[in-house]
Amino acid sequence: MKNIRPRLLQRRKIAILLALALLVAACGGDEEEPAATTAAPTATTAAAQEATATTAAEEMDEEIEEEAPTTTAAEAMDEEMEEEEATTTTGAEMIFEKPVIVASLADTPNLIELHTFRTTSAYAVTNAVYEPLIKQVLEEQPNGLLQGSFVDHHGAGAESFEILETDAGGFLATFNIRQGQTFPDGTPVTASDYKYVFDRSIEGPGYIGLLLPFVGIAGTDQIRVIDEYTLEVETTVQSPLFRRFLTFQVFGAMNQAEADANATEDDPWAFAYYNDKGGGSGPYHVTRFDPDNEVVLEPNPGYWNAGTLPNAGVIIRPIPDANEKARLIAAGEIDVATGIPPRLLAVLADDPNVTIWASQTTGVHYLAMNQTIAPLDNVHVRKAIVNAVPYQALIDNVMYGFASPAGGVVTSNMETHDSSIGGQFRQDLDAARAHLEQSGVEDLTLLLGVRESRLGDQEAAVLIQDALRQIGVTVDVQILPDGDFSGRINANELPLFIHDWFSWGEDPFYQMRFLTTCGQFVNYARFCDEAYDALVREGTFTTDPAVRQDVSSQAQQIFLDQAVWAPLWSSDRTAVTHKCVSGVVQDYTRIPVFTQMSKIPGC
Repeated sequence: MKNIRPRLLQRRKIAILLALALLVAACGGDEEEPAATTAAPTATTAAAQEATATTAAEEMDEEIEEEAPTTTAAEAMDEEMEEEEATTTTGAEMIFEKPVIVASLADTPNLIELHTFRTTSAYAVTNAVYEPLIKQVLEEQPNGLLQGSFVDHHGAGAESFEILETDAGGFLATFNIRQGQTFPDGTPVTASDYKYVFDRSIEGPGYIGLLLPFVGIAGTDQIRVIDEYTLEVETTVQSPLFRRFLTFQVFGAMNQAEADANATEDDPWAFAYYNDKGGGSGPYHVTRFDPDNEVVLEPNPGYWNAGTLPNAGVIIRPIPDANEKARLIAAGEIDVATGIPPRLLAVLADDPNVTIWASQTTGVHYLAMNQTIAPLDNVHVRKAIVNAVPYQALIDNVMYGFASPAGGVVTSNMETHDSSIGGQFRQDLDAARAHLEQSGVEDLTLLLGVRESRLGDQEAAVLIQDALRQIGVTVDVQILPDGDFSGRINANELPLFIHDWFSWGEDPFYQMRFLTTCGQFVNYARFCDEAYDALVREGTFTTDPAVRQDVSSQAQQIFLDQAVWAPLWSSDRTAVTHKCVSGVVQDYTRIPVFTQMSKIPGC
């Protein structure tokens, strides 16, 4: 199997030798190597790096991508070298080849089938491989972070697009697919490849079909190929999520010819084939998938925007030990890391060799209270717990400041959040004792389950345990293997447990719908209120900002009054890079994006 590193090292030697030859001719034999003109990004503290949060799915902005400048030396190189040419210096114009980015992510890629639940790092791989129709416009923040816009999108796999309202109350979207782009094997990307991925989402065995009703798509007949390079999508509703969903990697083009060739009677959509293979038309393709050692991504030569990629590929290596990961990032042995816990981020913030990129999110960590288990069916017991939780202490002592107050299921950084309601989620031990007395429950002992893999959750559980002890509630904390934890919350066997959620698209009604409406499989508190559900439905399918705000506020009030769960915090998105690295992107998701990332040699 092909490995990018030996090839790149060989090319680097050729590039440098050629540049040195031209340097002698141009500068009369001056042996002094000029300094690179590109400045290293300034390492900043977490506080200086906070950026305004935006919303959902993955990619780069054509308008702000900077193609590496060429030089006279580069022009003399052969065609193969031009594919990987990099930033030059002043004076003698020494050529530096595009770098290979070495990354260590929060977990290990388990599989890369596009339409199956997988680990966060596996989503990072598929994000690099699959190209959706449109992407967020990226907006550069004062600290250099490239932040995805809430409202502005540009063409990606589609060169242009038009979205019109229909008389039936939906959208009719037309996408003009870019001509000339190909999959890595040279197969042209057509409208049929995009229809195939939608059809696969709707009719295949994956989970994506659960998402499409949010944007008014229920059948494959709503996705139509007009001609080889024109795709039409018609919805039954005008959902604010429609554009956001179309940026998601799970709707990126798949090579239908390859999929059909590897389908079987038992697996007509080739799910098994794609467990360890990428079939997309995105900026990279997978040339090695060995998750326990490394996953290698090389640039896709047929990608429509291949010339602007500032790196020559990505190597993803598993480093389970967070302390070792922090050491390697500071030493420059890896370029970017995610999944470093807040306690280590607080230490790295003072290290001049690293940059911490942090921005607020709309996700939520929460203390769930299963209402099917007595006495948590008693609203006053739940209110006692909600009022006892030490919210600020959790942010300060568990998250080390790398979080915001959650303030409800519609979190504090999310559109339509009502601060007059969310601000009431604060510790008030007197109110907690009063509610406990009103409940009529005495000598209360509760089990609180946390995941073995989540040290932060375990630390939070200890602080919550101590706070509830102060109002006369005994809490037994049980650390469970992750699989056991999931099984027990699904079986309604844990009265209290700490969980978390992040919504791609970062839409308040999408978040409320999944987490807190009747019968949803991730509504682990088993809360059910018909009036609440009606408000969520109304907000989901209206684009009127005033209506969305009004019904959201009403739903948030019910959530507070019913003490559905205690919203603990909204954790920041964080990535740590060596000081030489730039081009960090944060979009609608928490998934790492590599398409803008580069590094300065020898900085």
